Amino acid sequence: MMGKENMYPHRIFTHYLIFFMAFLLSMIAVHGVDATGTEAGFKKCLECHPGIQQEMAQKGRHEPFKKYQCSSCHNPHASNYEHLVKDKISVLCKSCHKGKKGSFDKKYSHLPFEEGACLKCHSPHSSKNPKLLAERGKQLCFGCHADEEMFSKKNRHDPAKKGNCLSCHSHHTSDYEELVKKSPERICVTCHTVKNKKTEKAHLNYPVQGANCISCHNPHGSNRRHLIKENSHKPFAGKKCTQCHNPASSADPLGMKSKGMSVCTTCHPSVKDDFRKVNTHVGEGVFCTDCHSPHASDEAHLKKAKEKKICTACHQDTKERLKDKNNKHKHPSVMEGKCTDCHRPHGSDFELLYRTDEISACVDCHKRHATFTHPVGKGTIDPRSKAEINCSTCHNLMGSPYDFALRFDRKKQLCIQCHKGY
Repeated sequence: MMGKENMYPHRIFTHYLIFFMAFLLSMIAVHGVDATGTEAGFKKCLECHPGIQQEMAQKGRHEPFKKYQCSSCHNPHASNYEHLVKDKISVLCKSCHKGKKGSFDKKYSHLPFEEGACLKCHSPHSSKNPKLLAERGKQLCFGCHADEEMFSKKNRHDPAKKGNCLSCHSHHTSDYEELVKKSPERICVTCHTVKNKKTEKAHLNYPVQGANCISCHNPHGSNRRHLIKENSHKPFAGKKCTQCHNPASSADPLGMKSKGMSVCTTCHPSVKDDFRKVNTHVGEGVFCTDCHSPHASDEAHLKKAKEKKICTACHQDTKERLKDKNNKHKHPSVMEGKCTDCHRPHGSDFELLYRTDEISACVDCHKRHATFTHPVGKGTIDPRSKAEINCSTCHNLMGSPYDFALRFDRKKQLCIQCHKGY
């Protein structure tokens, strides 16, 4: 027979076991009710949204959707946002999808990602494609990025031809322009080697290790052999490298034969004249190759990129105004990225590098304003700055939230900046 002193620990263990089993059964019951309740709530959603049932049948489903948790993203009663989502799409998605450490904080962002337009690429509920993508491969990218540039060309880069955009580009963010995965000096040599006789011969024995390949080659497609860009600098086209560079056999083959911009102005004397004007684009640390490619380009005048991209690389204030969604009103040339419609790229005798004086530059297109307008030009003084009143006194052509790109609301605020008595 067990003594009383031995029975006491046994009873304690039995009591704990009974308590634990009761707790476990209660938790199972509670979770069973929750699961049933969630599924019942989902069925309630289906009464008005029957199409969701088809999305539920897809293999790839968003985790909350898969678990019938509509209220993870939606408010069932009211919301300030479309489709009754709980918050802005960008905030809502990033509340769960935080990315790997630092992966969302890189220098360059895909525009839909930057604008929080996740649904331009992803489906919110389910998809037949990986990562809930709305389309697969090139069909997704070419929904925004016109494919004519690549597929109208005679020669195409193999990844571009196959629509394997992510071979070279990152989809959300990157430390490099155009969202390429590696630096311009490294991205191409991931697949292509430059240390062979064929490549050396093609480059006339000049060293190209560590070079930016896309300064001469179009990474998508070209009508020229070896994907060389459409327009070539004459010395480059004629294989006369020594017109600008030292010989390939020299100690410094990539060094220039002349100092500073004289290497360019020797052949382009008219540009030298422009640089001597009252207002010039030349400044400390500024060189011709900041805007022009010395070898090849797909743009006129061997510009390195589209005008808008070249100009905003330095003119950050303009870039910010263009990006600001509140600035809905912009000059048409600004919207089209045609800066040189109004400004001279090298130098001008007029302020802000205008092609002529500001008022004449505007009136060339806005002829009606030449006959009736607020007094401008000679004899008119802005009481704030004591400077002559001109078009940009009232208009901010780079971007404004007000009609006609005005600096203030035209109903009153614009006028009382100067007319204080009203």
